[in-house]
Amino acid sequence: MGARRILLANEFASYRQTLAIAIRDLCPHVEVFETPSESLDGEVARLGPDLVICSRVTHSVRQRVANWVELYPDRKPYSTFCIGGERRAKREVQLSDILDLCASPP
Repeated sequence: MGARRILLANEFASYRQTLAIAIRDLCPHVEVFETPSESLDGEVARLGPDLVICSRVTHSVRQRVANWVELYPDRKPYSTFCIGGERRAKREVQLSDILDLCASPP
């Protein structure tokens, strides 16, 4: 995918911040932005991210972003990955699963 801009809006804030640090350190070629979930739609419109990682995907994300991850919605044991319009559910998402989405340079 070669994401250039990643927007993180997952809960809890400490998880979001830790994920942002890991991505910035391990994928220095991408820009990482963080926002609380209630600001997700506005930030999607403002930033035009290549990838959104959130706890609850919104209509705006579905309409404007080709690549998104709904990370453990409602604390369920799975996440939904939508990459290039293709959706798949995944249990027990690891950091490596997220890093794979941003590992290749643009």
